[in-house]
Amino acid sequence: MLVSITKANITLANYKMAEDQILTIGANGDRILVEYLSRSNGKPEVIIFQHTEDKILAWHNCQAAKSNYANACWHLAISDILYNSGPCQIDLIGEPDQFWATKDLTQEFMPRPGKFQTVELSIEGPDPIPTEIDIPEKHKSLRRFRLPKTLLDKVIAFRERQEQRLTGEQKLRIPQNVNYIPQNAEVTYAVSALLYDTWSPPLLMGPKGSGKSTLVEALAEILHLPICRISGGIDINADYLLGCKTLIPEETAPAKLIAKIGVNCAKVGEPLTVEELRQLSGGNATMRVAHEPGVLLEAITNGELILIDEINVLIPEVTSILHTLLDWQRTITVSGLGEVKAHPDFRLVAAMNVGYMGTRPLNNAFRDRFRGIQVQGVSRETLMELLQERVAEDTARKLADIYEALYESVYSPTGATLSENCISLRSLLRAAEEISMGIASQKEIIISCLTESLESASERTQVKDLIEMRL
Repeated sequence: MLVSITKANITLANYKMAEDQILTIGANGDRILVEYLSRSNGKPEVIIFQHTEDKILAWHNCQAAKSNYANACWHLAISDILYNSGPCQIDLIGEPDQFWATKDLTQEFMPRPGKFQTVELSIEGPDPIPTEIDIPEKHKSLRRFRLPKTLLDKVIAFRERQEQRLTGEQKLRIPQNVNYIPQNAEVTYAVSALLYDTWSPPLLMGPKGSGKSTLVEALAEILHLPICRISGGIDINADYLLGCKTLIPEETAPAKLIAKIGVNCAKVGEPLTVEELRQLSGGNATMRVAHEPGVLLEAITNGELILIDEINVLIPEVTSILHTLLDWQRTITVSGLGEVKAHPDFRLVAAMNVGYMGTRPLNNAFRDRFRGIQVQGVSRETLMELLQERVAEDTARKLADIYEALYESVYSPTGATLSENCISLRSLLRAAEEISMGIASQKEIIISCLTESLESASERTQVKDLIEMRL
């Protein structure tokens, strides 16, 4: 894709440099990595340039992509600072597999060394970053998760194995086209933990509405595994997880065999009675004791992915079961069955909200079995992207402003004025959905979606006032 850079873009790029918005300019072979502060969330982002004989290539992704770079963007105009290229066209390329610089060029353009945060600096770094990762056609959907090349190779090998072994019913339970947009490296960290030689279960931690459940669905899609869910609570016990004994009928004799028995008995002068025929055909079938597996045991034996949501609400009886399952042997003892070894492709992911009512700290030995991963709230760019799938850009911007104001009121470091009940990404997306349906005015829909589920009358009033101020 070709993007045109204008004089206005170049002017803004130079202004941003003077404001110290550009953190790092590093080199890796013939590629230049630029790390800059995102306007929307204040976090570092990376853009990578490569200057060939006849064109400039760049890997970049920002909010301007939603409009196909109709007005370009100042990030791409950094090319003028690097190459003195002036207004030009830049060819956007696929994402590289790593962000690694072997030389700090920052002082050639700015009066200080680089402030390396996302970009790694190593004089003895790897070979220059490839322009694009080659992914087989049937795995192209993986590109949007931004996995490094070495990890991507492991993922593809794992997916190929699942394609061969899973049944048709299991494949129907594999999530497809999950709309999860990585915020940092949380997807990479979680996938790598699940593909260690002795895998570790990721423990996803973050506030309500940060996308933990959606991330787990994305992990199931990446690994091509059917997903099962367990939500923590006092009603979750060993029987629910592992199953229990039950009575099932013995298999009855086939009809042809019954007929043959009847004929032979008649030949010897002892024809079968009506009661005997009923017993043979299952009328009074003999019952036997069998084990009916629970949801966890089925996932373990069938090699599926299971999500343990709100793991810090589970009762000790359940955490002790998981504790034995998550050591290196991957075995579990089931009453009546003995020791059961997990299928080699079985995987487990846990998620939890910290500090909510009813939660309890995890035992240190139990927690140590997990690979902890923080899942942050969505950035403004991601929020705009999600909202613009449902409503026009102007409406999406208003909704994003309201969400940011609520977030500040709930999580302000100088003192929260609202509780966490007052902020919900799901409610915001519901509002966007209803606005797209045109069932009422924008103002009425937004106030209804964001306030009517709140139990506190004073908080309903505060949120309503906040919404009206921004509309």
